Amino acid sequence: MALTTSDDQLSVGVKMLDCDHRTLFDTIHELSDLAATNEDPRRTTSLLRKLAQFTMTHFALEEGMMVATKYPGLTRHRLNHQHMIEQINALAAVQSSAGTPLDLQSLSLLAELHERHIQSDDLHYGCWLNEVSKR
Repeated sequence: MALTTSDDQLSVGVKMLDCDHRTLFDTIHELSDLAATNEDPRRTTSLLRKLAQFTMTHFALEEGMMVATKYPGLTRHRLNHQHMIEQINALAAVQSSAGTPLDLQSLSLLAELHERHIQSDDLHYGCWLNEVSKR
C-alpha cells in the first residue's frame, strides 16, 4: 500500500512549516517502503525514533510560533500535538519490543492523522498567521 500525499495537501501557507510537513511525510513514506519490503527491524526502529524526534521538534517550533504570535487556538492545538506524539511513541514501542514487522495499516493511520492535522489545525493557524501579519 503506497501512501501518497501531495505538497498541496501539506501546505498551510507558511514556508518553514510546509517544509517540515514534507519532511515528516517523506519519513512516513520511507517507513512504509521499509514495511512493505520487511526490511531490517533495527532500521525501522531507528527511523521511527527519527520520526518521533523530528515530530516533537516540529511541534515545539509550531507551538513557539503560536505563543509568540498569541494564537488563540494554542491550547487545543497543543493537545492535538500530544495525542499525535502518543500515537507515534506507541507504534515505536510495539514495533521495538515485539520485534514484529511494522504494520502498514498503522503507518497509514499515522499518515492520515498527520494529514488531517495539517489540513485542519495547521491550516487554520497558517491562515490566521498570514492574516495577522498583514495588519
